[in-house]
Amino acid sequence: MRNLCWLLIGLAALAFAVGTTIAFSHSVFLLEPVGYWRGAVGFLLFAIALRMMSRE
Repeated sequence: MRNLCWLLIGLAALAFAVGTTIAFSHSVFLLEPVGYWRGAVGFLLFAIALRMMSRE
């Protein structure tokens, strides 16, 4: 479970970096930059929810 949370956090960082790069280069790669940023927030929220569910 902990590894899955780190994977989601890593994916969120990657999505944020891709979105930022696309925003500053004024291009589109599969999605608009806001799509990557929304995905990053979604990955982070899912990781937080998993961590909260696994607490004892």
